[in-house]
Amino acid sequence: MPAFAVALAGLALASCGAGAQAPSRTATRSVSATSTAAACGAETQATVAAVDANAAEHIYANELAGGEVDFDIAKVTGAADLRRAVAADDKAAALRAATRIVYHPAWHIVRLQVFDASGKLLADFGGAYVIAPVAGILRSGSRTIGRFLMSVQDDTGETKLETRFVGNPIAIYISGFLVADRYATFPPEEPPGPSLTVGPTRYAVVRQTLEAFPSGPLVEMMLVPPPAPSLARLGCPLVRAQEFGRIATRLAALATDLGHQYPGYAATVATYTGADVFVRSTGRQLGTSGGNGPARLPTSGTVSYLGKTWLVFSFEPLPPARIYLLIPPS
Repeated sequence: MPAFAVALAGLALASCGAGAQAPSRTATRSVSATSTAAACGAETQATVAAVDANAAEHIYANELAGGEVDFDIAKVTGAADLRRAVAADDKAAALRAATRIVYHPAWHIVRLQVFDASGKLLADFGGAYVIAPVAGILRSGSRTIGRFLMSVQDDTGETKLETRFVGNPIAIYISGFLVADRYATFPPEEPPGPSLTVGPTRYAVVRQTLEAFPSGPLVEMMLVPPPAPSLARLGCPLVRAQEFGRIATRLAALATDLGHQYPGYAATVATYTGADVFVRSTGRQLGTSGGNGPARLPTSGTVSYLGKTWLVFSFEPLPPARIYLLIPPS
């Protein structure tokens, strides 16, 4: 995992102050001074919500198959004490090994279940409300001796990542009941409908069904605030680009030394948004999420690249370096 992504994960886990408030939704940059497209108008909030839902999907996908997941799988499969316990069918030893792995200060495994080759549970250690189960095999030489199920994220950690990177109020419900929320006080039972009023604000609701640990669904509910009037006057493609850019700008602001982390930053933004990212300064490329990119990039508008037309959002966190996002139009 890039150093920048590791730093972001640490920031997200540390940002659990009780008094945290959701930031207001304003336009951080203008992607184009003018637009001939019709104003997005009543579709603005839905357009923003679709981008935020995309980011939430990428956050969850990274908990299933990101670099940290690969690292932690290797630590479980490489644990000699765990393999010995499973091979000996020793429940007490398996639990000790699982406890050591979950409590390890340098790894981020929040729950671990261990089974023998027949599927019998030998150990189960970790948090109660955990998401994104990842399965693996335990081997002794070429022989399969058991399997395991682990998770690198719990419900509270998922809400911290979303509020840190995207900034929307969020809650997680299991079997219809609230188990975690952040940036707003959600009702104890999952509310129906496409919108929810909290205090004076009427939010659009984005629901996503994720997988609980060890199995079964859970619902992640994200609240998207009303857009600023200035955003609603843009065309919907520009609104889409603007929201991608807002998330990228948030991620840049989290960096303590962005000027030395452009490659990791580009990879991290791509991981959590799906956009292609290029960082350039006076003819030099300082970072990329993959490939050289177009020879020339406009500061806004569109660009043709790899046989596709992309929306462009750019900003200068540390001039003269400029960060460019290439965003699929829809």
